[in-house]
Parts: sequence; C-alpha cells; structure tokens
Amino acid sequence: MLRWITTVTQWMMSVGAILFVLGLVYLLYAVLFAGLDSQTFSAQDQVRIRDNLALAGNALLLGAGLIVIGLAWNYLEEPMVGVVLLVLAVIFYWGLPFLIGQFSALPAPDTLRDFALSRIRNAAWVLFPPGLVLTVFVSLAHAIKRLRYGATLDQTLKLGSEVSQQQVQRRFLGKCWQLPYCRDYVRERCPIYHARRTCWREGVGCMCEEKTIAMALKDVRVSDDPEKNVKYIPHNTTLSKWELKQRCNECVIYNEHQRQKYQLVAPLTVGAVLGIAYFFREPLQAQVLNLLGLLDSLLARFTLMPSEAREGVLKAAAQTSEVASLVLYVALVIVVLSYALRMVETVIFKWKW
Repeated sequence: MLRWITTVTQWMMSVGAILFVLGLVYLLYAVLFAGLDSQTFSAQDQVRIRDNLALAGNALLLGAGLIVIGLAWNYLEEPMVGVVLLVLAVIFYWGLPFLIGQFSALPAPDTLRDFALSRIRNAAWVLFPPGLVLTVFVSLAHAIKRLRYGATLDQTLKLGSEVSQQQVQRRFLGKCWQLPYCRDYVRERCPIYHARRTCWREGVGCMCEEKTIAMALKDVRVSDDPEKNVKYIPHNTTLSKWELKQRCNECVIYNEHQRQKYQLVAPLTVGAVLGIAYFFREPLQAQVLNLLGLLDSLLARFTLMPSEAREGVLKAAAQTSEVASLVLYVALVIVVLSYALRMVETVIFKWKW
C-alpha cells in the first residue's frame, strides 16, 4: 500500500512539474515579452486573454500543489524541504517582481500584465503554508527523537557503545554511577563512586580507562568519608583538557547525561516560549505589526512597486481582521519555538555544554 502511494505521489510530482513549468512560462511570457501594455485590445479580446492567463495561473497553482504533496510524502523528514518551500514562496511573492523591475517597467495596476504577475505571485500562497508546516513538523519530530535517542541519533559513540543498559537504581540528572550504563562490578572498585564525584568532571572514567579505574583502589581501604577517597582518583596528566573533553563527547555515559539534560531543557524551552507568547501577546503582536511596517518601508525602497509600497501590503494584510493577525502571530511563535528547540539541541548535543 505504501509503495503504491509512493509511486502515485512521484507521478504527481512529475505531472505537477510539467503543469508548473507550462503555467510559469506562459505567465512570464505575458509579463515580459507579449507587449500587453503596448497594444489595444477589444473588450472581447481582453476577456479571452484574461481567461487564458487565469488558466495558466490555475495550472501553475495546481502544479505547485501536486509538487508539494509529493514532496511532503516522499521527503517528509528532510529538514531542507520546508525551508526551500519558504524560500520559493518569498521569491515568487517579492523576488520576481523585484527582478522584473530591474529589466523592464512593472505593470500598471488593473492591466493584463498586472493580472499575469498577480497569478505568478499567488504561487507563494501554495508554497508558504506547507513550507511552514513541514519546517515545524520536522523540527518537532526531530526533537522527539532526541528525547529518546540522544546523541546516538547522529553520532557513533566510541567509548562504551558495546555496554548495555544496566538494572540499577537510576536518578534523573544523576552522577555517572547513577546512570543506566554503570556496571556493578566496576562501581564496587571505582574511586569516583566512592568519592561521590562524576567522571566527566574528573576527566577519567570506566569507559575510557577501565583498567586504570579498576586498579586505582587495589590494596586500598576505602574510607566512609567521600572526601578522603578523592585522592585515589587516577587523573590522566598526559592529555590536554581539550583531549579529555573529546573523550567525554564520545562516551556513552556522558551522552546519556546530555540526553537527560535535553529532557529537562527542551520542555522548559517550550514552556518558556509559549508562556511568553501567551502572557505578552498584546505587546508582541504590536511589535510584529511595527516590524511589518518597517518591512513595508524597505519594500517601498527596493521592490520598485510603489503602488503596493504606499499601501503597506504586509501590515495591511495582517490588520485585515483579528483572525489574520492571530494566524500570523501563531505562525511566528511556531517558527520561533522550532528554532529555539534546534538551538537547545545544538548546544547540548553538538557543543556538549
């Protein structure tokens, strides 16, 4: 069944690409080369041409929709698909008018050329929502996988990868000997355990130097005072701090510690972003509108579309109704949340902080 759906969606992408290209080429020809502004058409011809442009616009939108469906099914977990769709939406809505304005006069409002250009720009509304949804979906799905698999999602751990999880009394965000990879027979003779320290703080542990750890307490009577056992920890003085840190980065115990840290920080990040977005929504929504007004001013300067720039198309679109303003605000919150989770992931699993 899944293979059949995959085959169908691949055909949809192929058909969609054909429709998309045909519609786009026809509309670009109408805008750039047909000379629609320099000719006089009868009312009947204007209706016919407008119908043809509308048909090409529908082909463009249908093709874009089929491509998006195919991409969403076949490349759902690819992080760049959503980003590419967002970039294409920006290009179609602002980029093409900007480029056209560099080579020829932009169409006057309510002309056939303007109608053709508007059909092209409408493609942005087919690309933008799926791009936003895919970007958020991939980010959240990736975050859920991180909660479960930690660093092993994209990293091969060299130290302790052959060690299975142990049946031990666990403690969330505990020390190394309270994590599921601590082995009983090692812990009994481990100076780090008897000193109640952590291996990643000391730069040595049972995964990177098991023999050294096992021999550290040979012929030694362990004290009941953890502080007196600190002197038995066999620090490695031949490696630099950077080299010691690299060993920790490749250790299954330390990365389990990082995974648990992510389990704590990720929900706090979600709560913080959503809490700020909810309790400060009125001033933040006002700032969003101010930002759109600033962007309108920039468009007035660079897009060479004075008719729309004077209207403040972005800010006006956001203020058309409370629903439109709310949808825009929610979309921005979702994007911020998505990238906040990515930043947390980078700090914990890439930088190993």
